[in-house]
Amino acid sequence: MRCMFELRRAVSFRFCVRSVLALSLPLLSVAVAIAASEAATSSPTKLTISYSEKVGDELALWIATDAGYFKEQGLDVTALYVPAQEGVPALLSGQVQIAGIGGANAVAAEAQGAKLKYVVNLSPVYTFQFWARAQYATADKLKGQRVGVSSTTGSLYTATLLALQQLGLSRSDVAIVPLGSVPNVDSALLAGSIVAAASHPPATYQFKQHGFVDMVNLAQKRIPNVNTGLLAMDSYIKANPNVVAAVVKAILEALHREKTDQAYAESELRDHMGIRDKTVLDFTYDFYAKEVAPSVPTPLASQLESAKQALGVKNPKAKLVDLNSMVDPSFVKAAAAQLRIEQ
Repeated sequence: MRCMFELRRAVSFRFCVRSVLALSLPLLSVAVAIAASEAATSSPTKLTISYSEKVGDELALWIATDAGYFKEQGLDVTALYVPAQEGVPALLSGQVQIAGIGGANAVAAEAQGAKLKYVVNLSPVYTFQFWARAQYATADKLKGQRVGVSSTTGSLYTATLLALQQLGLSRSDVAIVPLGSVPNVDSALLAGSIVAAASHPPATYQFKQHGFVDMVNLAQKRIPNVNTGLLAMDSYIKANPNVVAAVVKAILEALHREKTDQAYAESELRDHMGIRDKTVLDFTYDFYAKEVAPSVPTPLASQLESAKQALGVKNPKAKLVDLNSMVDPSFVKAAAAQLRIEQ
């Protein structure tokens, strides 16, 4: 009798196990499917953001990438150096989705039919000072001499034209020499292959040490400009508003970090610009974080006006560009409200 009882109990147990497994396996499959679906949904959005110069204007972009602010917004961002003259072509070809680039390049492209918009302005004033070697530091002595620029469309170029105007000179009074990048221009002035150029920290610290003369300080004049802003194709913004909003929010958080954490910001300047001297680091940080970088980087049409005027001298199409169509301040406004930053 006892054997029969044990047999029935064993059969009952095996039946229960089979029943539980039969019920559990479908539920487990559903759970696995849900988890896989959630993982796919939460996968970060990949995009590439270019920057046109290895200068302090780009500090917020570097911080947003390296400190994880983009990642917190669900973005997998590659920050890619693309020289200014190649930035808009890279944007139009889809090589990059957003370009950190100056207003002059954007207005020049818009004049040729591109449909572009700034969603952030990281440097809302001209950051340049116009420096000359001491023996050429008057308007008369500059005439006919070589003046360096990175290209004939960028912010450095328009700043140079503005500085020349301040000195009572025109473009035709000097020999404009395109050299490809701001560091190339700085090196050329230090080497003596050009006699004057517009630049900004950290190079201006060296210029002062070499006895060069600051002839026009555009940074102090606070002339509105898009020295570096985040630019995207209008079609990309319309197709990916949530991605753009996430980028802008991360940038605002990075700007706050830039302004409130000097030690970390200077570590970024050291890593990305190769500045090792602490005095030069402090000099560069103070200029960009305290004098240039805005708390709320709202892009405005008025900030593009000087670029339009400068380009219009040689390019009649630039005079026809509708600057209002080139800015979208709504993303900054929304991010500032979410982060409770006063505008």
